[in-house]
Amino acid sequence: MLARADFVRCGDCLELADTLEDQSVDIIVTSPPYWGQRFSYGAGVEDDPRDYLRFLVNVFKKLLPKLKNEGVLWINLGDAYNTPINWRYEDYEYSSLGHSQDGLSPLNTAYTKPRKARKAFVEKESGWLSYGNLLGLPMRLVFALCENGYLFRGEVIWKKSNPMPEGRCRRPHRGHEPIFLLSKTDQHRFRVSPPVKSVWEFANERAIGERHYSRFPKELPTRCIEAYGHLGESVLVVDPFSGSGTTGFAARDLNCSYIGFEIDPTHAHASNEALKKYHPQMRQPR
Repeated sequence: MLARADFVRCGDCLELADTLEDQSVDIIVTSPPYWGQRFSYGAGVEDDPRDYLRFLVNVFKKLLPKLKNEGVLWINLGDAYNTPINWRYEDYEYSSLGHSQDGLSPLNTAYTKPRKARKAFVEKESGWLSYGNLLGLPMRLVFALCENGYLFRGEVIWKKSNPMPEGRCRRPHRGHEPIFLLSKTDQHRFRVSPPVKSVWEFANERAIGERHYSRFPKELPTRCIEAYGHLGESVLVVDPFSGSGTTGFAARDLNCSYIGFEIDPTHAHASNEALKKYHPQMRQPR
């Protein structure tokens, strides 16, 4: 029986992956920083999205031998356009965002969210890096992982009940994000009754505690863990991009053990303090 583990290790996940024993992890649930969306200590701030993809591939390659043969990997990853994305505080006067289309509050995170100042990748680039192109980073990552030992087992669409309005733009407004399921073999554990549906609808949540701009709702990792079909303290859940520790709280709710990796010391410390005080909200698996 695996000793209870509920904590976040501070450091680079590429290095911390070596601290895990081979064949010890049941479920990896994670949402890496999206490329070009914010300033962060680690991934997502690369000038070249190809460097970003190479880094993520190396992280998940490192984690592959740590995953049990029956284990699974869930990745939630948003895409990016090869265009400037930096709203400034002053831009709220011109925004068509908001229900009445007269702009959001100037204090809304659409304007105050800290992002790395960047332009389009290379304006003279062609192909998939052409200016204005939706880069397809999530699927590029999945295809690369398939070339490095993983099986692509399925995709869930997270339909957001409260997506961020995108203003006036010549493209569909994004109201969803993908969640990809990968494994080492086709004999992985998975709940078959009731079957896991491919569309999940739930809202974003208000972040509690240390402010984290890219926190996913607890419902997301909860559903990913539940889908494993096997729960308990001996089930180890890992999030290599732990952020505010949301996956850890979901694991606790389902009586599973948790280890997170987080490069930002502020978030790592806050997560550990919150996990110590957290009272699991036990729920019956669906």
